[in-house]
Parts: sequence; C-alpha cells; structure tokens
Amino acid sequence: MDKKQRVRAALRGEPVDQIPASFWFHFPPERASGAAMAEAHLAYYRQADPDFLKVMNDNGYPPPEGGTLATPADWRKLRLPAPSAPAFQRQLDGLKRIIDAVGGETLIITTIFNPYSVGSNLSDRQLTAHMALDPDSVGAGLAVIAQGQARFALACLEAGADGIYFSAQGGEADRFSLELFRRHIKASDVQVLQAVRDRAEFNLLHICAHGVRLEEYSSYPAHAVNWSTQWENLSLSEGWKLFDMALVGGMDQRGPLVDGTAAQIAAEAAAAVAEVGRRRFILGAGCTLPSDINVNKIGLAIQAAHRL
Repeated sequence: MDKKQRVRAALRGEPVDQIPASFWFHFPPERASGAAMAEAHLAYYRQADPDFLKVMNDNGYPPPEGGTLATPADWRKLRLPAPSAPAFQRQLDGLKRIIDAVGGETLIITTIFNPYSVGSNLSDRQLTAHMALDPDSVGAGLAVIAQGQARFALACLEAGADGIYFSAQGGEADRFSLELFRRHIKASDVQVLQAVRDRAEFNLLHICAHGVRLEEYSSYPAHAVNWSTQWENLSLSEGWKLFDMALVGGMDQRGPLVDGTAAQIAAEAAAAVAEVGRRRFILGAGCTLPSDINVNKIGLAIQAAHRL
C-alpha cells in the first residue's frame, strides 16, 4: 500500500499492510505562514515520513472590532469575517504550497480550531467567566465564529486539503454544566463539522484537555478521533467501544517520544496496537508534541508502527 491507501483503509476499518502513523508539533512563530510555513512542514514530512500530514495553524482568527471581547455583551457584536481576512489568507498561502509539493503522495489535513478555542483567544481567556454571566450572548458569538470557521474550512478543502483536524476544546466536565456544553459548545462544534461532513474524506476530531466528556463527542460527524488517554480520560480500549470511527493516538505526548530510547518508543507503540488491534487504528500521540521534539524520535515511532 502507499500512504493514501494505508490511511484510507484504516479509516474504513479494512486490513492494512502496516499500521499507519502520524505526529505533529508547532513550528516557530516565524514559520507560521507562507513559504516559511510550507518549508517547515515539508522538512518535517521528509525527515519523519508520516503516513498523513497534519498542517498546523498558528495564524489565528480575524480579531473583532476593538481588538478583544472585553465583556459578555461584546459577543453579540461579532460579525462574520471576510474570506480575504489576512489571518485566513496567510494560512491558505502556506497550505497551498504544501499541497502542491506533497498532496499527490499523502493525505493532508489542516487545523481548524473550534469556536470555543477561537472565542477564548478573542476574549483573553474570559470565555468561561463570560458564559457564567451571560450564556446567551456568548452563545450568539460562538455561532458567528462557527460560521466563519466553517467557511474557512471549506476554503481549505477547495484549496486541496483532504480534510480538517478539528481541535475541540472546552469539553472538560468541570468547566460547564452539561446543559451549557450541549447548547453552546457542542452546538457550535457540530455546526462547523456538518459544513465539511460531505466535502472531505478525512476529518480528524481532536478532543483536547483533561477530564473531558468523551461520550458527548461520540456523535460528532468525523472520520477519526484523537484524545490523550494520559490526561484523566478514557483508555484506548474504552474509546474503541464508544466511538464508531477510526482511533488516532496511543502514545504519550510527554512520554518516551520526548525522552525515551528507541526500545521504549517501540514498546509503547506495540502496547497501543495490542490494546485495540490492527484495524480502525492509526498510531499517534494523544496531543501535540513539544515544539523542540527530536524529529528522529518521531521517525522511530513511525518505523515501529510499520513493523507491527
């Protein structure tokens, strides 16, 4: 199998010749967009040789008028950003360069942050506090952000991406009541994912943070799911029973991949495969690796997966 065939088979739950694997991390700020962004991703891709490439997005979301959402009432002032907004165009520029270079040999998915994550950044991390004071105003703003992210995700697909890596944040069980989570966080997440559901072949749902309500994500429209089993979350085998989609993960993002030996890396990879089997599984880390990761260690993990 080539890389595309291998990943597609894993997504469908069909036999694979080798266990596919992929990992990702943030690049320096000066390599966030354009040619520098493409060069960083391509250098990593050629060194580590992952089975699919996840493109980082450190270009942000267009800021609101006034620069920040300072009060709960400000959330109702949010307007849909123009597709030509610089933040969107910087990401698309780098993405197109990457697709032109290696899109023929590997599936490429690009990062789309969920409305909660975007809103948290736009409000200087005050979203949770604002939600407690005026959930309807915050919810109205999240719906607008969801429209903007959905439109941007579609633009990425039109540029040639095979799908999106949807970074779903705000799902910690102790952050919001279940009712608020479902009405505003989950609703805005699904709004974005529904927009790309039938337009992409590989949408990877990443559920970020400690102690998240994983069961609430089992109905999200996606092709694969990823979460950190180390952060007070369900194990791989428990997630296998919960999600009817491919699993991506199994390795500790702060474990042997960071400071372990080749033998320890191979042992952790083998343990993950032993836990869930060879079908409907792609080896990866539970979350983003440290930015100063030794790429050679990533290569060791990918090679270990291919030997299993």
